[in-house]
Amino acid sequence: MMKKTFPHRLSRLVLGALVFLGLLRAAELLSDNSAARVRDSEAFEQIARFTLALEQVRQLYVESGEPISYEVLIDGAIEGMMNQLDRYSGFLGGSENEALQSETQGRFGGVGIVISLEDGWLTVVSPMEGTPGWDAGLLTDDRILEIDGESTRGISLRGAVDLLRGEPGTPVSLKIGRPSEGVRLDVTLIRAVIEPRTVQAHRMLEGGIGYIRVTSFAEPTPRMLREELNRLRRNRPEGLILDLRGNPGGLFSAAVEVAGLFLPTGTLVVYTEGRGEEGTRRREYVSRGRRQDVDLPMVVLINGGSASASEIVAGALRDHGRATLVGAPSFGKGSVQSVVPLRDGSAIRLTTAIYFTPKGHQIHEQGLEPDELVSFPLRLWASAQRQASRGEWAWEEDPQVRRALEVLTGVSPEPSGTDTGVEDDERPGN
Repeated sequence: MMKKTFPHRLSRLVLGALVFLGLLRAAELLSDNSAARVRDSEAFEQIARFTLALEQVRQLYVESGEPISYEVLIDGAIEGMMNQLDRYSGFLGGSENEALQSETQGRFGGVGIVISLEDGWLTVVSPMEGTPGWDAGLLTDDRILEIDGESTRGISLRGAVDLLRGEPGTPVSLKIGRPSEGVRLDVTLIRAVIEPRTVQAHRMLEGGIGYIRVTSFAEPTPRMLREELNRLRRNRPEGLILDLRGNPGGLFSAAVEVAGLFLPTGTLVVYTEGRGEEGTRRREYVSRGRRQDVDLPMVVLINGGSASASEIVAGALRDHGRATLVGAPSFGKGSVQSVVPLRDGSAIRLTTAIYFTPKGHQIHEQGLEPDELVSFPLRLWASAQRQASRGEWAWEEDPQVRRALEVLTGVSPEPSGTDTGVEDDERPGN
């Protein structure tokens, strides 16, 4: 009968697990917490099971003749674990973590689209204005069916990012499904260094109403918006339209700071609920710093491409009576992702809390309903914005802007006669 051996590496790993769980057990005994003892006993059994499986793969799996490195196996295990969670959580390799940091600072490489997994499909949340994805005409809710001929069915967000990113100037081919129109499109994008200006120059509309569009939230956004508001003030505006349509969000702290430009210092902007040692943990975020135009009448424009940070700003301004929301229902991405660094430069992106507006409305998976519902199909809105980027914007043909002006001035501007269509594809999934 063959004697079973216990591999040396396995014994060390299990010993480490025993020591770790032993320390936990000692702490439990001191607190006399029987529920915790049961929980950590189960944890030990599962850690031991994982350790055994890890070492068996290392010892027995044959492909190239060399054992698979622990780094590769552990990376795969972490990624698999994160794939069991929601679609916003995931594992970030060292290069991906660096790319994420560059993105939140307002400069990164790629094609300029924010993506998500919706019902297993790789889906466009919103293209960023002035990027290859925007110029190619991609829309919110477009499904990316193939990347360079490879099917995306079942792909992870990490895998999709790896395929979409590359050297600036190189092409990437996409097969796009557009449920709102029942068509499929072949699109080739040329990768570029993405440096979007997140705040557009202000415009003056009828009745002395100022208009400013914010396309996303990055570190420079609050400063850019403050500067633009200072320029707008020279025109003595009677009101302000803040356009957050198609804004996929971005940096949470930037959203809180932007909302604070229109609220008194110390005002609740948003709160989150997450898990703590004693159950649900609530954390509040309030406005700080210098105020801008606190009393200026406002309308905030939203649509199905308004997500995350833009929903925080819109919800806070409405709840405090600072703005009326005009447009279409927002996307409904209201969860907090914390990036937890690991020892080797990689990280895990983990959903740790849910956003609530100051009055307690949950944003996540629900979105914001506008006070004034005005249909403007996404493809027509995107077309109008592309015209605006070329200096050809006819705001009179934008029904949501027209309604915003009516709310602020009490006078309805005359439309130019352009037919905006009757279909309503404002919310992803419609």
